[in-house]
Amino acid sequence: MSDTAVSVTTLTSGTVSADVIVNAEGGTQVTSGNTAAIDVGNDARNVIITMYAASAATATIQAGDKPPAERAGLGAGSAQTLPAGDVLLLAVEGGRHMHNDGKIRIDVGSNTVVFGAYRIPNTV
Repeated sequence: MSDTAVSVTTLTSGTVSADVIVNAEGGTQVTSGNTAAIDVGNDARNVIITMYAASAATATIQAGDKPPAERAGLGAGSAQTLPAGDVLLLAVEGGRHMHNDGKIRIDVGSNTVVFGAYRIPNTV
């Protein structure tokens, strides 16, 4: 498996962004057998990950490294199943899934998945 870099976009408060969330517009495609490496910069708070698949797909969130993931011992997350044409939104716990390089990694099991990662600003 090779890593495919997925960057985090900070959303702007008061700006419509529903189109970004619905179909991972501008997202990064990760093919079957590869890994989405989402660089959250050691801070997974307020980060929403979107996963979109045109064909039914599966993806599994890897367990993190200890440190920084103090709950890494809980293991990988449950495999996520994406029906064809659907979007899955995830808030991922850094304390379980953060790697020591500041990334969260999600393995794509079947079919291509389009990933987006968005940081919600603290201001309203």
